[in-house]
Amino acid sequence: MLQELQDVINDISAEVGVPTSLTDTRLNSIVFGPHEDTGIDSVRRQALLLRSTPEWVREWFGRYGIDKAVGPVRIPADPERGLASRVVVPARYASTTCGYICLLDVHHELDETRLSTVVDAAQELGRVLYLDQQARYSDADLLADLVRGSAAVRGKAAARLSEQGRFPVGWPITVLFLRPLGGATSGMDALEHWLWRDHGALPRGALRCLDPEGAVILAPVPPTAVPAHAQRIVDHLLAGNHDLPELIVGIGDAQSDLHDAHLSYEHAHLAARAAMVWPETGPVCSWDRLGALRVLIGTPGHVLRYLMDPRVALLIEGQPSHAGLIDTLETYLDSGCDNQATAARLHVHRGTVYYRLEKAAALCGMDLSDGLDRLALHLGIKLLRLLESKAD
Repeated sequence: MLQELQDVINDISAEVGVPTSLTDTRLNSIVFGPHEDTGIDSVRRQALLLRSTPEWVREWFGRYGIDKAVGPVRIPADPERGLASRVVVPARYASTTCGYICLLDVHHELDETRLSTVVDAAQELGRVLYLDQQARYSDADLLADLVRGSAAVRGKAAARLSEQGRFPVGWPITVLFLRPLGGATSGMDALEHWLWRDHGALPRGALRCLDPEGAVILAPVPPTAVPAHAQRIVDHLLAGNHDLPELIVGIGDAQSDLHDAHLSYEHAHLAARAAMVWPETGPVCSWDRLGALRVLIGTPGHVLRYLMDPRVALLIEGQPSHAGLIDTLETYLDSGCDNQATAARLHVHRGTVYYRLEKAAALCGMDLSDGLDRLALHLGIKLLRLLESKAD
């Protein structure tokens, strides 16, 4: 699909003789025509590098009604912000605007005759974009049904995907859950734009959809794949994508049957949640490596507050007047009770660590040389982080 779009844009660039690009409806770049570097403005240069468009550009273009336009729209320059004048031609199909052809018109040379070629091409581009969007929506709906639907809905989605031959017979599947750190709206917008690109790193047949908190990718796993196969997919996906928001990624357990994809989704979602609560498990967190934390992250919220050892609660009560005790304890336990490593991670002297540990032990009445006491402390602090995250 991209090559087809690229060919049309290349032809337009050659015909009208100005830098030309195709964007989606949010003005984020899809393909660019050839151009001389000296002939473009800073906005296009940024689009080339990041493939995204600043919000102020969308607002500027919106002032001139491109969202409702059915023909070419002239956009005046904004020299103070490095924006040259442009002509924007909507790429429409079935009464739907699917994208825009953006032509730099620095010297105001694009008259009606020269633009007629662009208008004709816009119809073909609109058709290609529209059909691609419909295919995406269909795939996204199938995946959403497969991982979030009722048992009956999941069964129908699995049967349809099997009929389509989307996945090699006998191959397991796994789910990746990508969540913008902090969950900001701007982060979700960038993630949505990125999600629907053609990703060479995704295995053939992979499905994608948006989730209220992020993005879901379902990918087939070769039966002979190494255990780190899903991690490698994530590494390839994120490599060089500087326009993406900061992400955490949850990886679900591979499932041998497509009907069980919802289990991998649930685990991936929980793993991503764990990486938000306990940063030391992320930014890429695999469900099969969470260990004992799986018990905590999977426990219903109304049960959590009853699980904490009451002695840990004494530490919480003393926190205002004993700053750093809980952080020091957590780092110490995370470091395998290695005092030197704890001091290095906290950037304090080892004597400070000893003092804080002794103070914490006296405050809560626990013996740090006792394995069960250390376990109660470690799980209690992890539980505290989880409760704090739910309160935010």
